[in-house]
Parts: sequence; structure tokens; C-alpha cells
Amino acid sequence: MSGRGKGKTSGKKAVSKSSKAGLQFPVGRIARYLKKGRYAERIGAGARVYLAAVLEYLAAEVLELAGNAARDNKKTRIIPRHIQLAVRNDEELSKLLAGVTIAEGGVLPNIHSVLLPKKSGKGKGGSMAMAPLPARHRLLRGPALLLAFLLALISHVAARQPSLSPAGSAAAAARRRLQQVTGGGVAVGPRCPQLSKQLLMGCARDNLIMFAVLNEAQLHFGWNWLHFVKQANMTYYVVAAADAATSAALAAAGEPCFEFFDEEAEALGLEWGQEGWRRVTWSRVFVLDAIVEYGLDIVVSDVDVVWFRDPAPLLKKFPKADLLVGLDHGSSANDPGDSGLEVSFHPNASDFNTGAYLLRSTANTSAWAHAFAKFFGDCPKHDQVCCYWLVRTAEVMPLPPPDQYIYRVWHGRITMAAIPVSIFESGHTLFLQQLHKTKRVEPYNVHATWTYGGLPGKRARLRDLGLWAVDPPAYYESGDFVAVDLQLPEPPGRADEAGRFNEWQENEDMIVLHLRSLQAQLQQAYVGMALAVAAGRAFILPKLQCYCEKTWYGTVRCRIFDAQEYALPVTCPTDYVFQPLNFAGGSEAEAGIPIDVREAPFLEHPKTPQGVKESVLTIQPSAALTCTDCVQEERGADGQTVLLVPPALRDGALLPLLQPYRRYRVWRLSFAGVGSAQRAFGGFGKPSRAAAFDRRMDRILTTWCCRREDEAPRYHQQDAIEVPLTMTPDFSYSELAAAQ
Repeated sequence: MSGRGKGKTSGKKAVSKSSKAGLQFPVGRIARYLKKGRYAERIGAGARVYLAAVLEYLAAEVLELAGNAARDNKKTRIIPRHIQLAVRNDEELSKLLAGVTIAEGGVLPNIHSVLLPKKSGKGKGGSMAMAPLPARHRLLRGPALLLAFLLALISHVAARQPSLSPAGSAAAAARRRLQQVTGGGVAVGPRCPQLSKQLLMGCARDNLIMFAVLNEAQLHFGWNWLHFVKQANMTYYVVAAADAATSAALAAAGEPCFEFFDEEAEALGLEWGQEGWRRVTWSRVFVLDAIVEYGLDIVVSDVDVVWFRDPAPLLKKFPKADLLVGLDHGSSANDPGDSGLEVSFHPNASDFNTGAYLLRSTANTSAWAHAFAKFFGDCPKHDQVCCYWLVRTAEVMPLPPPDQYIYRVWHGRITMAAIPVSIFESGHTLFLQQLHKTKRVEPYNVHATWTYGGLPGKRARLRDLGLWAVDPPAYYESGDFVAVDLQLPEPPGRADEAGRFNEWQENEDMIVLHLRSLQAQLQQAYVGMALAVAAGRAFILPKLQCYCEKTWYGTVRCRIFDAQEYALPVTCPTDYVFQPLNFAGGSEAEAGIPIDVREAPFLEHPKTPQGVKESVLTIQPSAALTCTDCVQEERGADGQTVLLVPPALRDGALLPLLQPYRRYRVWRLSFAGVGSAQRAFGGFGKPSRAAAFDRRMDRILTTWCCRREDEAPRYHQQDAIEVPLTMTPDFSYSELAAAQ
């Protein structure tokens, strides 16, 4: 049987409602969508026909214009990009469809004029050839293209109507239907609107607006930025979405935003120093150029800035300064308690930072912003260096006292001053120096500069500071942990000399001590990581002590050259020592066993439950135990349980002894009862397991940097300007396993 039914055919050919109306668009399907969407209590029989006719006319109009765009681009098929160009370049269609998202059409970007493609030559109408769509974008053609556009229009209509459906908005339902119809290849969803003065005026407060530019790679930094902006009650913010994914995420979160795309940046490379990266740094300049004529005072912020306080009062506190910037310096010349402008600042000599600054609205600052954006074509560097070149002119002069710390720059047309690094802090002045405490001032923000390892390194530094707010609750609450109690090496020399390390003057002696001490600490961390991997627990990084900081241009007395006063050692930032991205990722065969890691102050974080903080078992391998299969419980000085275990046991022997103590959320490994880290834990019984663990260990460290090139020859260290760190200066478990 055919399964098509047993009834007789009438012999009369069925005529669709579309055919009766002389339409190609599916009247019946539109009727179903109207009924299912519940846009009104009653929908007349003629509504579906009229709507289909209107949509068909609109589609024909759009496709004609899209065909012209395709022909101008020497394409034989219409793709979503051509529809986007057709709609956005027609005044009436653009106004009608202002809220419609054409998926994978790229959304007509607000690309600054200097970034637009050059005209390839005049064809019909002298149209401009556009860059080809990236290959990863799936093409829609034929009926699927018409249907996608139709449903986008229905989604637009639904978005403007109050939903009568308890299941959610009609627009959301239309988007779900579109994904079903097209197999999920095209996603129609809410996006940020285009930039407009009306939008920014609605976000501003007291004639002040703050913006940040956000892309998909930095999305988590964007959420972190928003968390602290809101916590500081800075309600006058807006975010410029640099790509479609970010636009959708911001819109879904209900954040004030607008689209400002540079579609070519990713293809040009986003690593430090690549052209795409340079263009990303300039994106905030192009946004500034676009909004500066709106008459608003502006706060420009990177998303790796954490705001503690609202900076708006600074514009009132320093009314003669048009431009207020932060600095990349390591210290401030201001006296303790002085929260005024930086007294040592000079525009032609000071390295200021363009990641967070305030700009007062004047005719001259508008002209400066336009000149800055235009300078992109003439300056091959990133925006900060180019800003130096722009403002550093021979006419730089200070204002008369008492405003002598404010300077006339850019040919005398605008005034500029700097906020001290104790108030607009960096990753160095806050983490290593706690400079705001030394200077007795309250900081406004910290910018995650002076960090290493790209975005993972910045994230690690903010976690070290307790300023990463977007980890989920499970990060703090789930699983169990291993930590280690470090046995810190003593500085060399007599007892009275050990405490005078900060008086040492010989840079090389200090570097040697630092490297020797750090490597000994890393060997202990290696043992703790091995126990964590063997037990299936996360590892809490120890608070490694750094007797020397890390800086790419060479240390002076183990410090950056302009921060010679703070005391060493300090707790090492995670990014000084580790490459956080490499704790996990990659196949075990190539990269080794992944390690789940928590930052050193994890047990001090307010989000870590008390049930974790108070459930600590100290495991102390002890040579006093002569057995190999027994343990002994004692009470530590803090009243917590100390479990003595035999030394040098491998995982197969040690873990069964620890099984009754798995209820403790934190195992803290102590080295106090053994003479060396090697005796604390014997490692892995299976050589393959030991080798896989060591493959991971080979990937997680960075280097220490740097000796100064001018003094290295004196100590025969020309080949050790930058020194690789190792987790295994004394032994490795793979070597021990191979020797058995």
C-alpha cells in the first residue's frame, strides 16, 4: 500500500490560497504563523493574504537591490551580505527594517572611514566593491533565502507587538521557528541597535557617558567590567559591540549597547603586534570620533579595567583639565595623602595610558578626537603610542600656578593632566606595591596592565586580586582540593643579613637568590600537583615568594627602574610564573594530564563556602613512622587534624591510606616531616602516568625576565637574559619511574 489513503480522488486539481491570490509567498504558512503567534485575539481571513502580498512586494524590492549589490561585487548568487547592503543603503527600507537582524549579513558596520575598502573602480553607478564574505559563512539561496527574510520580517513585526502567549515573546517563537526551518544554520536574534545620539543621551547621566568596546574574545572581561561598574553605581555606561556574537550576548543580557564593527580585524590577526590587534586598540578611538560631537563629557574605558569608584567627580575637581589620563609609571611623586594631580607628569616625557581616561566636551576636544582618529592612517603603532606622537608638540606648556600640573598640548588647543598611579592603579602598583596604601589615597580603578600571558594572564592577575567576579558558583563550591605548605628557603648570609635583603645593591646577587628560591618552591608545588592529579582533586596554587619581579626591559635591584622603594619579597602573581592557559587543554597524549587549578587566595575568597575553608586536613609525611601501611592522627597548633603518613609512598600505596579522610574538602600537604620534597610523595606507580603528568608540567611555566643587557657580560650571563623556569630542578616522577 502506498499509505496515501483509500479515498477516491476527485479528479480536480487543488488550488492553493497563494495561487488564488496570484502570489508566490505561502499564504497558508503565514496564516499558521499568525495564528500560532497570537498577535491579536482575532485575525481576519484576508489578513494572511494582504500580509503575504506586502511581504512578497518587499522581498521583491529587496532582492532586486540585493541583486544589484551582488552584480557590483561580481557575484552570481545573492547572499545575506547583499541583502544587508540592499536594506541598509536604501533610506526607506532601512527605516522600515531598523530593528531586523539579517543573520550572517554582517550588519552594516560603523567602520571608520580610514578602514573602509578603497574604491576598486567605477562601474555602474560608481558603486564601491565590498570585501568578500568569510568562507565560514553559510550561503542561503533560492527559497531558503526568501523564507529566512520572510521570517525575519515576521520576527520584526512580532517584536513590536505585545505577546499574548504565556510561553514567551512572539519574536522568540519566530526565531525558534526559523532555526528549525533552516536547520539552525541561521540564527535570528536580538542585537544591539546602531549607534545614535538618541541612544547615548538615554544612557548618559549629568551629561556624562562612559563607553567600552567589547569583542567576543574578551566577553568574560566585559561581564566582569559590567559587574564592577554597576557595583560602583556608574549608571551612565554603554558598550560598543565589536562583532555579532558580542552584540547578541549584550542584547540578550539587556545591557545598553550599540554595534560598531570592524569585520576585517580578526582576519588580520589578533595577537600582540599584529595588524588586527592594532586595529582593535584603535576601535575606542573610532567610537570616540563617532560620538564626540554629541556634546557629552566622556569616560573611555578598556574592559580589563576594574572600577572601584565613580570618576565623575574628577571633572569637577579639576575643571581646567580637558583630558585626564592615567599613567604607566611604577610610582608617584605625590606625597602621602595627596589625592591631586600627578606632580611629576609632563606630556612630553610621561608614558600615559589610553585604557582609562576622561574627556571634557569642548569644540577643541572634539577637533582633537577627530584628528586622533584620522591619525590612524599615518601612525603604524597602536593607539597609545600614536596618542603620544599626537600630543607631544613643541608648544607643550604648563598652566600658571596653582594649576601648574595641567598642560596645554596639541598645539596649545587642549589641556591635559594625569591621575597618579596610586589612584588610577595598574596590575603592578596594586598587586605588588599596594601603592594606594603607601600613599594613603583611595583608588578609583585598576587596569590589568603589567601582566603577562595575554588575556589568560590578565584573568589570573584579577583572580589573584579577588577582582574576577564572573566565575560560576561551582568554581568555589564543587569538588575537593589539594594545597601545599611551602618550606621557604632562607636568604644566604648571617642571620642579621637575611632581613636586610632590601638593602642589597648588586642586581645579579639578587637575581641568583630569586631564581634559586623560586625553583625550590616550584619543586614543592610539583609534588602537590602530582598528589592532586593522583587523587582527582583541584590544586590550589601556593603563595610563591618572588625576591625579584619580572619585567621585559631589565630589572634594577630586582625591581622596575622607577619603583625602587617597595619591599621584597612579594607574593608572585600567577602570570609571573605560570601560563594559565596551559593548565588544561590539548590531548593527554600530546599535552599531558590536565590540572584543575585555583588561585592562591582561593580559600580567602568570600565566595568560597565556609564548609570548604574549615574542612582542612594537613597531610604530613613523617620519617618517624616506620610502617608503610599505617597513619597517625595528631592535633596541630591551630586545633586542626594533622595526619602523619609514611614518606615517599606512591599513589597506589598512599591513596588507600587517605581514603577514610576523603570527607575533608582540602588536603594540605606539609613538608615539615621530611628532608626533601621528593620524600613527601613518591609519585605514580605507572610510568606512563608519570610521563603524562610531566608532559603537562613542561607546558605550564613561563620564563623569568630579564637581566639587563648592559650588565650581563660582567657576570657571563649573556645567554641568560631571559631564564626558563622548571617545575623539576631536582627530580621528576618520569625520571624516577624510568630508573626503577
